[in-house]
Amino acid sequence: MKPDETIASETLRRLCSEGPVTSVYFNLTAPPGEEDAALRWERLARRLRAQGADGAVVEALGRLVARAEPGSGTLAAFASDGDPEPVGVEMADARQPDLAVRGPLPRLLPMLAWLQERPPYVLTLVDRKGADIETCRGGTRTATTRTIDGPDDEIVRNAPGGWSQSRHQHRAEDSWEHNATRVAHALADDLAETGAHVLLVGGDVRAVQYLTKHLPEGVRHEVSVGHVSGGRNRDGARRRRQTQVRDHVTRWADDETRGLLERLDEARGPSGLAVEGAAATLRALARGRVGTLLVADDPADRRTAWFGPAPTQVSDRRATFAESGGGPVEHGRLVDVAVRAAVLTGAEVRVLEPGAPDLPAQGIGALCRYA
Repeated sequence: MKPDETIASETLRRLCSEGPVTSVYFNLTAPPGEEDAALRWERLARRLRAQGADGAVVEALGRLVARAEPGSGTLAAFASDGDPEPVGVEMADARQPDLAVRGPLPRLLPMLAWLQERPPYVLTLVDRKGADIETCRGGTRTATTRTIDGPDDEIVRNAPGGWSQSRHQHRAEDSWEHNATRVAHALADDLAETGAHVLLVGGDVRAVQYLTKHLPEGVRHEVSVGHVSGGRNRDGARRRRQTQVRDHVTRWADDETRGLLERLDEARGPSGLAVEGAAATLRALARGRVGTLLVADDPADRRTAWFGPAPTQVSDRRATFAESGGGPVEHGRLVDVAVRAAVLTGAEVRVLEPGAPDLPAQGIGALCRYA
């Protein structure tokens, strides 16, 4: 996914550029029998102070934790030393264990994994007059809704019998089609503006047929179109529709991951457009070749790598920097070093489940822009 839903890409670049960074994941629903949220935070705060975290940063993060809405999910928060405004994202339904760590790089992978399961989508409920369109830009952003009514208002096909019956029917059908055409153009604009690749449609069967017919060819080829229950009127289908939207969006995100892994497999070989393994992936990042980084988020992964001030200064060997004679060098978790390089060079990041089938070698790989 492009890591700019909910949390701006500029903010991610700043966090990856201005270490040290304090990263916190705080479970907003404490399991039964655990200490309450205030005591849990105090324990994490002591841990951060012991790691050398700035006192003002710890206090600012504490205020963010205190303001978070209790319930299902996890708060992800990040703060650079000396920054009075930490970045916070409430990850609904996430079951991330408490984590508080200060280091040269932020721990972004759990949040990026959660965000990629919540991509942008557009939902429309149509009838013969027009449509209600709900646009969700991904992550935690609130969906927005607008109404599109077509230019034609002759929508009733019931006319007196006789020679004029056919004419009334055709005029009504033409009106439905004109209205659906206007909705289709509005949807194409919303999909392009949000970058969404998921379109969900529900409502009057005939209106849906006309809408599908008039979607631009590019939309039909590039967007996953699914169908949901209910229509524009209150019909008791809202809860079922919400489940259908969530299921379809999740399937699309999973399909995207499978598609990237298939591309990685196909691109192995002489073309050189796929790399895998820690050393090869870091070399590709160091050359600015990576278009999409694929990396497993394994909390038990303790491998380290080295990085310098420039986005492409990354290596699995410190000696690489000694040979090049360039700038101050730091080390961090290998996966965090790789994510930093990807964010700062404009590459996409796809987070993989550890232990999933078809993982790249050593849990890390990349699809490259060029050989």
